[in-house]
Amino acid sequence: MNKDLLKDLYFDKDADLALIQAKTVAIVGYGNQGQAQALNLRDSGVKVIVGAREGGRSQQKANSDGFNVTPIEDAVSFAEVIAILLPDQVMAAVYYKSIAPNLSAGNILQFSHGYNIHYGKIVPPKDVDVMMIAPSGAGKMVRQEFEKGNGVPNLIAIHQDNSTDTFELALSYSKAIGGTRSATFKSTFKEETETDLFGEQVVLTGGIPKLIQNSFKVMVESGYSPIVAWFVSYYEVKLIVDLFNENGFQFMNKAISDTAEYGGQTRGNRLMDAAAIDKMKSFLSEIQSGEFFNEWEAEAKAGFPHLEKLREEDSNSEFENVSKVLLNAIYKNKSDS
Repeated sequence: MNKDLLKDLYFDKDADLALIQAKTVAIVGYGNQGQAQALNLRDSGVKVIVGAREGGRSQQKANSDGFNVTPIEDAVSFAEVIAILLPDQVMAAVYYKSIAPNLSAGNILQFSHGYNIHYGKIVPPKDVDVMMIAPSGAGKMVRQEFEKGNGVPNLIAIHQDNSTDTFELALSYSKAIGGTRSATFKSTFKEETETDLFGEQVVLTGGIPKLIQNSFKVMVESGYSPIVAWFVSYYEVKLIVDLFNENGFQFMNKAISDTAEYGGQTRGNRLMDAAAIDKMKSFLSEIQSGEFFNEWEAEAKAGFPHLEKLREEDSNSEFENVSKVLLNAIYKNKSDS
């Protein structure tokens, strides 16, 4: 069983950097992920150009980083590998306007999220290869870990493989941005899209923040100091994550008190009861059926009214106000000392 788990893991020794070094890569979308991948690729000896809108913020940022910046249409025409790293909600429009008309047979499209391919918003021509190299972390982390000589794990997947060597090229690209320094693992566009959305909603950007915000609220409403409630529910999260991040939950349990372990095990199981698990299953079903896709498409098309309302509620909450004050005090104090 354990050996089977390792068969789809790839490391530096499994990847040939020369494959991507022989290509010109166009980065379309110079946000956090695009910037990180462009810089890492260049530092790995890959020729990189950036396709950006004239006068836009991406053009200015890429110019300041020393890249050759051209209109998207020209970048696509010039490069063999086109990395499309735009936000999900705008990617298809840019693809059909500026990328698709300028593709040539044998080009390689590179994505870092399978959303637009999996849900059929983008349907590439049959004579191009389509691959995905998806770092398991934000662009800032992808760059920071690379500069330290480390890397963020990458998921790779192949959607179209006309050249028959797209997988090897994907491994090479992963090596160039630092993924194989840690681990690169194989998946599919479908699996990446559905599990990524589920992980965000249930754990990373849904479950954890809402658990923290509501535990803070319960303590404050019960009469406890906002400062104490904030440190217990928010600040200590990083400390506990650091304990289990590299060595697992059992290592964490050995490092904490018996009281903490017993309370966590017993109350954790009661918190994550059958009703909570049923909600998780319903969220996954909404992703698999396309219900969430349709909901998000309608939200984006309407100009994000519900999202803006939620952002405003969060920004005006007591938790956010306490966070601003305490984080500023803590990190200003660190920088001053």
